[in-house]
Amino acid sequence: MVDLAKIAQKGELFDDRYKLLRPLSTAGGTADVWLALDANTVTDRDRLFDPEPLTDEDVEELQGLKVAIKIYRPKNALDIEGEEQFRDEFKIVFNCHHANLIHPTYFSIYNDTPYLVLPFCEDGSAEMLIGSMEDLWKFIGDVSAGLDYLHSCKPPIVHLDIKPANVLIDDNKNYAITDFGISANYGRNKHLYYYDDGNAGTLAYMAPERFLEGVDPTPESDMWSFGATLYEIITGQVPFGENGGEAQLNGDVPMPKLTGVQPDIIRLIYACLDRDPAKRPTARQVMEAARAKQYPVKSKALLYGLIAFFCLLVMGGVGYYFLSQKLAMIETRPPEEVYAEALNRMNSDNVDTLKAGLAQMDSLSGTNYIPAIYEMAFTYGWYSDSISVKRKRMLGIAMDEYYMPTIDRYSNRAVGLFTKIMELNDSAYASINANATYRLACYYVMPNNIYKPNYEKGKQALLRSREWATKARDYDLLDKITRGLETFE
Repeated sequence: MVDLAKIAQKGELFDDRYKLLRPLSTAGGTADVWLALDANTVTDRDRLFDPEPLTDEDVEELQGLKVAIKIYRPKNALDIEGEEQFRDEFKIVFNCHHANLIHPTYFSIYNDTPYLVLPFCEDGSAEMLIGSMEDLWKFIGDVSAGLDYLHSCKPPIVHLDIKPANVLIDDNKNYAITDFGISANYGRNKHLYYYDDGNAGTLAYMAPERFLEGVDPTPESDMWSFGATLYEIITGQVPFGENGGEAQLNGDVPMPKLTGVQPDIIRLIYACLDRDPAKRPTARQVMEAARAKQYPVKSKALLYGLIAFFCLLVMGGVGYYFLSQKLAMIETRPPEEVYAEALNRMNSDNVDTLKAGLAQMDSLSGTNYIPAIYEMAFTYGWYSDSISVKRKRMLGIAMDEYYMPTIDRYSNRAVGLFTKIMELNDSAYASINANATYRLACYYVMPNNIYKPNYEKGKQALLRSREWATKARDYDLLDKITRGLETFE
């Protein structure tokens, strides 16, 4: 039996190669994950045998390669058949090459205990995103791309345990799927990995069909888990409690409420969480939705063409003429005109008119029209401006004494919109870009009850804001940014 704590305490090398530094995760059902130094990359190998724990300074001085080692627990010790299966299945995983997959670099079996060596991701996992909608479309696009690759393999590879902890943030700030330890090769003997106990995965993220006997997991099961993952990142809660999709087997359970999020993302999540696997989108469809930032992806030209053709058949030539003129007006109406109309409604003293304008502005923001995106963020975000405060009060949004919404989803929505503006990086809107990035920095730097301080992100946002404010010649904002940057010196 391998005693990892004892090996680390004595200063020994695991499998005569890896210096165990500290556990990264011991919560998994089958394995522990440790941060380690690869002794083969360290010049002064003798220092690795010192029983005294290495400090961060020691690790930096040794300049060795840091890796994450997933070491399976004693109950998963292998017999001869299990060892062969582990080797065969590692070969399958090893041949999976994709930017949104964490690729294992080595495997071995030490004292009957299998382990995998993976790259160490300093920035952690998608658990860091929970409660924040920053980069949500990017997250959706990256993870769905990784799943599409797995599901497109011949035969398809089903991950079986998609959840925030199993999506890491790599050195290029991409989201990459990890932990293939319980993946199934669907369609080739339909076998699970050697240590599977029949309930592989995490219950809260398991699709309903996985609770049925005699039903094999499929790519559609991963899509349900992905929907549960997205729901948790936005709300901080799993959609159906700790028993996951089993709740959907006990009758027509309503979808959990999800508000303060783009309607397209809500539709996407609900589609992934559908009880019927056949009704869930594929990873490829989700990937395409992320590119278009809408779900389902629509073709306006096809839609208008079908409507017009239908009217031509039913209404005759005159009806078709007037309808086609109306459709043409909708298609060609300048966004500036729609924006002005929506803004006028949003500044009304009537709450219903305000909501109508807000819905119109929300639709326009979906086309990536930056002034509309900013106006939405200005409405929901942390502003003491009288117009923003008035709108929030009319909408019933509670605020603290500093006029920050006390309900997380409004601040999350605003931060997501500010981030979207920053990602679009449209030079035509230098002033808006400057104000959006400055406001984003405020969430990370100024004390509040929603976001933990993240001074590095705050500083980067201020630096971006300074670039845009300089282009916009917004000297008042530049003065604020300068004072903000001085606090980092």
